[in-house]
Amino acid sequence: MKSFRTLAWKELRTQKITAILILIAVILSTTMTTVIGQSVGILNAMHQSQAINLNGNRYATFHQMTKEQANILSEDDHLSYAESTISIGTAAIADSKVSILLREYVGNALSAYPSESQLENGRLPEKAGEVALPQDVLDTLGFQGTLGDTIPLDLHISLLRDTESGYEYSQDFILTGVLKSNYIGYISGTVLGIVGAGTAEKVLPDKYLLYSVDIRTKNKRSFQNVVDKLAVQYAIPEFCIQYNDTMLSAAGIKYRTESTIDADLGVSYMTLAGTLIGVLVLFAAGLVVYNIFKIAVTKRIKNYGILRAIGAEKSKLYLLVSLQLAILCGIGIPIGILLGIFSTKGITIATSSFFNPELFMASSKTEVIAMIDENEGSKLIPLVISVAITILFSFLSALPAAHYAAKVSPTIAIMGQKTSIKRRNRKVKHIRNFEAFYARMNMKRNRGRTAITILSLVMSITVFIALESFSELLDASKDIQKMHLGDYSMTSETVGFLPEDVTTLRNVPGIQAVSTLKYSLYQQNENGELKDIETSITLQPSESLQIIGTDKQRLISLASTLPESDLQELMNGTAALIQNPIPVSFGNVEMKNTILSIGDSISINGASLKVIGLLESPITLENKGFINGVQVVVPDSIYNQLTGKSQYSELYPTLTEDAIRSSVEQSIQELCSQRGGTWLSYANTDKQLRESYEQIRLLAWGLILFVGFIGLLNIINTMYTNIHTRVIEIGVQRAIGMSSKSLYKTFLWEGAYYGIFASIIGSVLGYICSIFVNAAATNEIQLIPIPFLSIMEVTILSLIACLIATYIPLIKIAKMNVVESIEIVE
Repeated sequence: MKSFRTLAWKELRTQKITAILILIAVILSTTMTTVIGQSVGILNAMHQSQAINLNGNRYATFHQMTKEQANILSEDDHLSYAESTISIGTAAIADSKVSILLREYVGNALSAYPSESQLENGRLPEKAGEVALPQDVLDTLGFQGTLGDTIPLDLHISLLRDTESGYEYSQDFILTGVLKSNYIGYISGTVLGIVGAGTAEKVLPDKYLLYSVDIRTKNKRSFQNVVDKLAVQYAIPEFCIQYNDTMLSAAGIKYRTESTIDADLGVSYMTLAGTLIGVLVLFAAGLVVYNIFKIAVTKRIKNYGILRAIGAEKSKLYLLVSLQLAILCGIGIPIGILLGIFSTKGITIATSSFFNPELFMASSKTEVIAMIDENEGSKLIPLVISVAITILFSFLSALPAAHYAAKVSPTIAIMGQKTSIKRRNRKVKHIRNFEAFYARMNMKRNRGRTAITILSLVMSITVFIALESFSELLDASKDIQKMHLGDYSMTSETVGFLPEDVTTLRNVPGIQAVSTLKYSLYQQNENGELKDIETSITLQPSESLQIIGTDKQRLISLASTLPESDLQELMNGTAALIQNPIPVSFGNVEMKNTILSIGDSISINGASLKVIGLLESPITLENKGFINGVQVVVPDSIYNQLTGKSQYSELYPTLTEDAIRSSVEQSIQELCSQRGGTWLSYANTDKQLRESYEQIRLLAWGLILFVGFIGLLNIINTMYTNIHTRVIEIGVQRAIGMSSKSLYKTFLWEGAYYGIFASIIGSVLGYICSIFVNAAATNEIQLIPIPFLSIMEVTILSLIACLIATYIPLIKIAKMNVVESIEIVE
């Protein structure tokens, strides 16, 4: 046993360069796994931080709770957080599509909304009648005063699903603070203002003095069970429970929604995507170690044959290889861990130092670094996992090489004949480029080595592409971005936009497309009759009928789950999509509502329509609430036939990338002025959503670039090993007359072939991985646009790395004496 330990150490000292190359592979693998393990906690915390800033640090909200219920909830053992807010009403802003929702935050409730409480000037309200409003709201109101001045507002408040019209009142407020503009609310048409404690009791009747309780559960896994139990305990109707989808998704908390995927699938696409990326990273790291070990063992096959011939058993060869790897891991793993820790810290600090702290939702760089330190969490577990993974994959990588050495016959090994030579009939053909031809011959001569070398390069390329796609999953703002159509919203409810207006708008330079909406509302008179329309639909009291026409693209997205035959009927005007009314309660009695089902037939103004689908949520004029009733959704051309109208109620222009916004907005303003309409830009909203992701994107790219750098080092290490272990072969080629120039060309061609083949295969595998990663975001496996930019980047870098890694060792080898290179041991 002692002699083999001595032999293992002696071989490592004798073959220094090979040992160093293997040691580098172990260090790089450890560094890569350490960096990823340490970065996961930071990226996850940043992901949740983004979700908090977008929609609050809450899992769910119970609306229309009494004060007593809110107080009891705050003491519930299942909840780690339960704070209340009171809505005191909404104030419409004249000639604007945006309204102001004023809230009173009870106790520590404002702590859950960090983005809504950032001040530009003044202080937050403290007393009844005081208010703080965002700067953009004050600008829209045309407020010219200063802090301490009075702002009169006309407010409206109503209950959810109430049969009454609501409560309207006017109130004067004292402006104590100017908040930073928050454009996220533009999507829903509502921006938030803060009022002082006691305002609700001062201005609201008892009927509307109700609390909204934001909650977080102590146990994330039992979140849905806790919500269900609380709903039963306090008789909270389902429509009064609001889930914070943004935060729940970021925190990985499972909850029940109408669109929840069948739980029988067991594993979510997000989990599969994360597992896939992890396996790719580990496989890439392991392949590098395996490739170098395989080449090193193949080079020493004659030595192993001699050991077998003098009595060494196969198990001794396994022991020899394992001891060598244990020595190298003992040296390389601690170095790799230290490099990984310092690299992770360096990536985060460098990222935070180069950019404005506001991108990280912080006020200073010191605050950013403190936030990163706080979110690093426990380093012990990731380090232990990193060490275990490196050791496991290193030994798994070395065992095939040891098995290869053990199975070779001692006689064949001593003779140096590793493979049998098979002559193949070759066609005589003209060689256009000898060096390129010879490079291909070299690659074919040892197909196993070539395959493993290419495969190790492929994994590094695949990891880079897949990681870049995976980083986009961390964007909590993506679902919010989908909540508005186009870059602008234009509304004209009274006059409407004419068809020629839409044509004019589409021809404006800088406008790429215009989505459209036609909307007609028919309400019952005192006799329960609908005016100006005939229908077979029997409505319940207080329900309305709404006919909606949309453009083809939006209609297809609404009917995406329908078969092609149903979609064709919808386009032909013989079918429609339906939104049923929302059930309304009067006291403790739930009123009856109209319910249409798939397969029902309805008629509108003599046209017969078949119900082929039910909508999950109503379509409303943007930034307006749903007027309860039956919605019939058809193509806009069919809308004209049903209603006898052709005007558009709302338009949603989308800009080209090179559009000049000032010019486009001038055209939009002129058109709205002509039709008595209003318009709203989502430029600031989209900018704020993009900036909310910057903190994660920058850190993720720091990680991606670092992992990519390690991948390039692995490529260089692999190629260097490939060249270095063929010193004797190169010496023989020079001895028979190959010039240094031709030698360089041959091996550079070989490096180029490795890079080209690996880039092609790696790009294909990377794209396949990107499809699975995209499925984590869409919950559907589908083809996605090919990431050409990522593929081009990694292809160019891989080719350059292969050529450099080939050229550098050749410089030294080409200068060696021919006789020395043939006789060299290492």
